[in-house]
Order: sequence, then C-alpha cells, then structure tokens
Amino acid sequence: MECGYNVTGFESKKETLSRSPASDVSPNPQKAESWQVSYAITRMFGNAEDKAPFAGALQLITITLDYDLGAFWVVNDLRMTLDCAEYFSGSPQAFPQFETVTRSRHFSIGEGLPGTVWSTREVLHIPDVTHAENFPRSSIAKQEGLRTGIGFPLYCGKTVLGVIELFSRQAPAVSRQMKEFLSALGGQIGMFLERLAADRMLDSADAQFRLVAQAASVAVFTIDEQSNIIFANSAVERIFGYKPEELIGGKLTVVMPEYLRHVHEHALRRYVLTGQRHIAWEGVPLPGLHKNGTEIPLVIAFGEFLRKGRRVFTGFVRLQ
Repeated sequence: MECGYNVTGFESKKETLSRSPASDVSPNPQKAESWQVSYAITRMFGNAEDKAPFAGALQLITITLDYDLGAFWVVNDLRMTLDCAEYFSGSPQAFPQFETVTRSRHFSIGEGLPGTVWSTREVLHIPDVTHAENFPRSSIAKQEGLRTGIGFPLYCGKTVLGVIELFSRQAPAVSRQMKEFLSALGGQIGMFLERLAADRMLDSADAQFRLVAQAASVAVFTIDEQSNIIFANSAVERIFGYKPEELIGGKLTVVMPEYLRHVHEHALRRYVLTGQRHIAWEGVPLPGLHKNGTEIPLVIAFGEFLRKGRRVFTGFVRLQ
C-alpha cells in the first residue's frame, strides 16, 4: 500500500486485539480497539506523501469494526456534493450493484446517509436502511442483503471535509461510546485532510512561483535556514556563470566573495535565532562572485516564506 502501513493484520477484531499491546493493559476491549484504530490512522496519514491514504484507512475501519463494506466520501467544493473517493468490501463479489451505484453517485447536502451526516455534522445510525425514508440506495441494499448503516463526519473545526459510511448485513448494536469514538475519529481524520489540502495548495503555489521565476530576467535563489540552495532559476547563469543544476544543493556562499561568506553565515544564524534584521532587505548593494573568480556588483532583495512548515528565503539579484 502507498500509505506504508500494512492493514492485513486486521482480519478480525479478535485477532487484532490479541496482538495489540493495548489489550494487555486495558480491561476494556472496546477501548483497546479504539486506541488501536486511532493510532493506526495517525500512522497512515502521517506517512502519506503524495496521496491521502483513503483506501487503507477505510479498510482498517471497516474490518476492525466488523462491518461488511464502507465508503469514503469527500466534499467537492466546486459542485457542493459528496463524491465517493474510495470503496471497500471484505467480500468484493457480494455487493456488486451497491458498489457500482455508490462509486458513481454524488450526494448533495442533506441527501441520503452521507448527505445527512454532512448537514448535521453528527454520527448517524440507521438500523434498517431498507426501510429508511431518506436512503436512495435502499432497494439495492435490500436486494443484496445489507441491513444497517452508520456514517460519521470528517471535520476540521466547523467545516465538514468528508464522510465515512459503513454497512452490515447484521444489525450490530451502536453504543453511545461507539458514537463518541467515531465522532472523535472523524475529527482526527479531518485534521489530516485539512493538512493534506493545505500541502496541495502550497505545492500548486510553489509550481506557479517556479514558472514565474524561470521567466524572470533577474537571478532568483531560494535557500533554507542553513543557506542550502533549494531553487535557482535560469538567469543565474547569465549573471554568475553557473547553470542552476550546478548550484542547487550547494551553499549560497559559492556566489559570494570569500571575505563575505562568514558574515553571511553569521547573520543568517543570528536572524534564525532572534528574528532581528541588521540590514535592509530591499535593494541592498553587495558584491557577488562570478564562476570565473571575478567580483561583480549586484543589487539584492530578500523575502522570507514558510514552505511546508519550514522557513525559506528567496533572493532576487540583478547587476548594478
């Protein structure tokens, strides 16, 4: 799995708890189970890099809570609908029509089980989905033997980002403690969804910055807090004589005269520690060092940004 967490061990609730350290220290099996699901979800989303581990999380929750199938819905902000991001069933051939309809369906706010959870922001348990008034898939559920359903919101603050729904052929009891656990789990997953959405927006903004920077006539550098170059545009070759790939990964001091390198390193460390500037950051005249060893007169402007929680600095450099 892309999330880097193996969920095959969650083949049954009994087997899971027998292997869990929590079962050795907690007299309450449901509490141990809840702890394990919450911990595993944290690992899954914490290890996700390029894609949210919807499939792994849904499989884990469905199997561990003894449901037959589950669906992971996410809010489509443009259409204002819930769209099915993932579907899981422990018996893939058991509910073919229900799967087809679920994967292709879009729910508006207040519509069906997921839409109602979206509108109320509360856990909703339907003991018999085949006779529920606001359940458009009731006839297919009845045909394929599904009986009960439960859904819970994935939220961050007051914003619902998605819904997870679970279905069973049985009618498992749903206690108040279980509803409280699912509500808390929804907040946990919602927090990760919000973070992943923010990361994607940042990646998009970063890509746009790179396009603009590559078209700029001035040299553009981005460095981290240790003065490592993490971006350089094509204009650096015209001004400094280096190709961008020769500079990226190295220190910014390579384009500075030797007598200024220690000054730069000391000033950067001091700023990172104190946040205090000791020179202006706009239109600063400073000498640079060309690849051929000659000094060149420059005018430099600096900017500071946060990128995925890390502080980075971007400099714009032109010949004086």
